[in-house]
Amino acid sequence: MMWVVDWTLPARVALSRLHWLDAARIDEAVERFAKAGEGDFYRLPEDDAVTLRMRVGSYRVRLTRDVRERVLRIWWVYRV
Repeated sequence: MMWVVDWTLPARVALSRLHWLDAARIDEAVERFAKAGEGDFYRLPEDDAVTLRMRVGSYRVRLTRDVRERVLRIWWVYRV
């Protein structure tokens, strides 16, 4: 199942401020999820049905899935 990845402006800015190795790891994890559905993701009780959070080391990627258009929209990248 292939998904199209759409990085929003806040996500691109956050990614650009990270060390390039961390940014590359995050991008690789998102692409792996888009292509194969693999990844360390979870949903909190307060999240809606389309929102996911993905763990990539000490970073979290917040994204939504548009099932109809097959788009993963990346909203935020942050460190915990």
